[in-house]
Amino acid sequence: MKYARHIPNRTIWHKDQEYLYYGGTGYLGIHANQDFGDLVKQGLDLYGTNYGASRLGVDIPVFNQAEEKLAAWIGAQSSVLVSSGTLAGRLMLEVLGDDYFYHFATNAHVAIHPGYHHHSPNSFSCSIEDSLDHIHLSDHNRHVITFNSVDALTGTRPDLSWITRLPKDKEIVLIMDDSHAIGLIGHNCGGLYHEVLALHPNTIVIASLGKAMGLPGGLIAGPVQYISSIRTHPLFGGSSPMVPAYVHAYLHADQIYAQAQHALLNNTTYFISMTNDLAMFTFTQGLPVYCTDRHALADYLELKKIKISHFAYPSPKDRLYTRIIISALHSLQDLDKLVAEIKKF
Repeated sequence: MKYARHIPNRTIWHKDQEYLYYGGTGYLGIHANQDFGDLVKQGLDLYGTNYGASRLGVDIPVFNQAEEKLAAWIGAQSSVLVSSGTLAGRLMLEVLGDDYFYHFATNAHVAIHPGYHHHSPNSFSCSIEDSLDHIHLSDHNRHVITFNSVDALTGTRPDLSWITRLPKDKEIVLIMDDSHAIGLIGHNCGGLYHEVLALHPNTIVIASLGKAMGLPGGLIAGPVQYISSIRTHPLFGGSSPMVPAYVHAYLHADQIYAQAQHALLNNTTYFISMTNDLAMFTFTQGLPVYCTDRHALADYLELKKIKISHFAYPSPKDRLYTRIIISALHSLQDLDKLVAEIKKF
């Protein structure tokens, strides 16, 4: 099953049949939250359906207000909003330029991975351990390491203790993709920037806000000198911003996010308590993604009118991932049905 007649929430429709749905990245269910939708409608009344101009011309106060709020929330000196997480990653690499040697973690998102767009010839894709070895031995004094804070494809949270082994005599910039942590885990659910910043102050976070936060936009946050450079870069000036109606909604949605986070916590706690005897899943506390290498589970559950995440990524030729993804939208009855069928598999 590939096509559906509407954007999925807790269920998905296909060929006039309804399936329970455990996929996607809308962890908090914001895309289907009526109260959040009402805030977006308020924003549409105030700012229209889109704003396609450059922010170097006429800016709108909600952008700066949201950027200040986001920076304070995640613990950064400054932040800037762009139209997507992919643009956030590409823009950050463009701003840093060719003066650095780049180390791209093998599981880094396509936005910050050299296999998907051209960048500096002084770069390679490797494991973190290989990067550390290279940096210690390299004649280059300026390095960039890109990596994911959590891996939503495998349901794991990588050990970040390697950061403490970075050499002190070289300039090292860390670019962390926090897309699947922001809104879910970390200090005040603000992602893992607080944690990494304590280990290495010269850290930049990029993120898609379209996951837990339910916002069609991207974020770059970190030391003020980098964010200031972004604001004057031609790629930023030549890009349209995210739709301001959603920025307005974010500014007024604190209670909505808190309620959704509480609902998701209840759901994941319940699911774990019901499936703690099943060893087929790998997962990380706080991340509602449960991964398995028993790929036949997807076809079995589909016969039971349950659709889970099951596809190759990031292209059809790449590795197949099979995952159960729980959201704040699911009911306990939904989870009961899922668990019952898993136990029959």
